[in-house]
Amino acid sequence: MPSVRDTRNFNPGPGFLGRRARVLVGASCALATAAAITVALLRSSESGNAHPVTGASRPVATTNQPPAEGGYFQLQPVGVWSALPSDASCASRVRYSTWEPRPDNGGPNHVMPDRSAAHRAFAARPVSVGGSEDPRWDSWLLQRVDGQFTGTTDEIFQWAACKWGLSDDVLRAIAVRESTWYQNEIYPSGRPVLDWGTGDMMPAGTAGASVYCDGIAANGRDFQEDFGASICPRTFSIAGVMSWQAPSWGQMPGNQNGTFPFSRRSTAFALDYLASQLRGCYNGWQYWLKHSGSYRAGDLWGCVGAWYAGDWHSSGADGYISRVRNELANFTWLQADWPSIRPACVKTLGCPMGAY
Repeated sequence: MPSVRDTRNFNPGPGFLGRRARVLVGASCALATAAAITVALLRSSESGNAHPVTGASRPVATTNQPPAEGGYFQLQPVGVWSALPSDASCASRVRYSTWEPRPDNGGPNHVMPDRSAAHRAFAARPVSVGGSEDPRWDSWLLQRVDGQFTGTTDEIFQWAACKWGLSDDVLRAIAVRESTWYQNEIYPSGRPVLDWGTGDMMPAGTAGASVYCDGIAANGRDFQEDFGASICPRTFSIAGVMSWQAPSWGQMPGNQNGTFPFSRRSTAFALDYLASQLRGCYNGWQYWLKHSGSYRAGDLWGCVGAWYAGDWHSSGADGYISRVRNELANFTWLQADWPSIRPACVKTLGCPMGAY
């Protein structure tokens, strides 16, 4: 049973988009009924039995079994990036099953961002300025991230892995460390449950924090009402996507990198984004990592560590790699207790539930 918190202490180079991870074990509790939330910039993806990406009849799951050990997709070589399959192609390759160890993810699992809104957000915040990334990071990679898929939590892992030529088991293992597979747990009031899809709180006195916190408050909840002025989460989602962009890393509108609110509200967008970052790093396009070691293309595990630590094979990065590999070796998501792991109820706040 996972019970270790990951913490992060790093000095990232420009363009860093990863985050730390935490895994907690909590007692089970009764679920409360969440109030409906009107979601700006997002749209419902379900329309009868039509598949939201292909428009064809959605495949009918013929099993309720979890994924097989070893998964269904394997890491593809560096050079195949331009030939990676499309959203629709990967939707047709997913192994559909009704198995869902995280029913709390049901809301965000069935929300897709407005693709054009997400792409405008990225376009307003180019990351390859100054040579920190390959220009294709902006022109191809980020413009390919769209979160246009819905399904169970595991089906979304498969879709994202297929789309970016990665191992679905590696994505599963990263998400164990990042969130215990919870996309966005909240208390009945709407306050986020820290470390279960939301976390990495802004330290008091951080330069530029008020601009960032006020900016993300305009897209839903004002987290400062929960935690205090200029204090709000920097990371969101099942994948621990960092939205905060420190001014010292490179000025961006609102001091955020364009992932919010999409990564918080859509599981598919969050995993699409994680997978895109791993692919770009694996391709050798994340040039700023050269400041901290012998960064090179073709080292996926180095990229997994960089997602967490913002460094290339630093002690923090390598520690995270070891923990992710441990989850992978143990197939943590296939253990008997996995569906029962959830955040604990708190007397003053109530019992956590899935957002939306």
